[in-house]
Amino acid sequence: MKTTYSFQTIEDFLISHPLTIDVEIEDEWSGSFPVKGVELQATVLYAELTDYYRLSLSMKSSEMLIYVNNYLAWTGKAVEAMDCCVLHRSLDHAVMLVFLNRSGSSDTFSDALRAARWMGEHDVLRFCPRIGIASGQVTAGFTGTPKKFSASVFGKPVILAAAFAGAKVQGDFAMRITVDSEEWGEKKIEELFPPVEYDDPEQGKVKQPQTWELGKERDVEFALAGKKRVRDIASFIHWMPEHSGDKKACDWLREMKRQGFYRPPSV
Repeated sequence: MKTTYSFQTIEDFLISHPLTIDVEIEDEWSGSFPVKGVELQATVLYAELTDYYRLSLSMKSSEMLIYVNNYLAWTGKAVEAMDCCVLHRSLDHAVMLVFLNRSGSSDTFSDALRAARWMGEHDVLRFCPRIGIASGQVTAGFTGTPKKFSASVFGKPVILAAAFAGAKVQGDFAMRITVDSEEWGEKKIEELFPPVEYDDPEQGKVKQPQTWELGKERDVEFALAGKKRVRDIASFIHWMPEHSGDKKACDWLREMKRQGFYRPPSV
């Protein structure tokens, strides 16, 4: 059953759950600082905006602000209807979704793949994120100084998911998901990415052709993680939207100015 707390920020999760570590350390050089966190088995989905840096150079700064927030809202829709526990962490150029073995699901890797598939099949604004997925032990915890604390997730799966997202691959694909080959194992693409079925008034139940393909194993050399064997799941169905995310951000800023919601800086 989906609960009120199935999709939440890392801060909210830490506040509402018992901590694995809750101590104040006294360091001879840095002084006193708190360490508060929860160790978890989880799957990390890292979805990076492909054109973030290029668009940052070509778009106005406020247009980029609108674009990124639109992207973050869209990624939230990928999990809001799922019966699983997900922690959400927003970055400047990416979003990190942490799938936990709580709230109805014991297969966090499959949950993350389902969310990634949703993004690939509902990318109506052509965000085209690069997605990496990795599982293992992570620690969610508070970081910062006494003046300001925030929360994040630490551990090898975070680094690997981000590295997988950035792994280069050739192909005319619309969306690509990269995972550890060992974690994929002997899974079948038909089981994790079953064709969509729908009711047609004339033909009855119709099954769409498979739009995802599983690539062969390949070895990739990562700067920090070394050589890893990965597999790619790719969709080759390209959206033809009326608006791309960047164009829509420009439209929104123009509309804000027209309606008086934009106030030019005084200096």
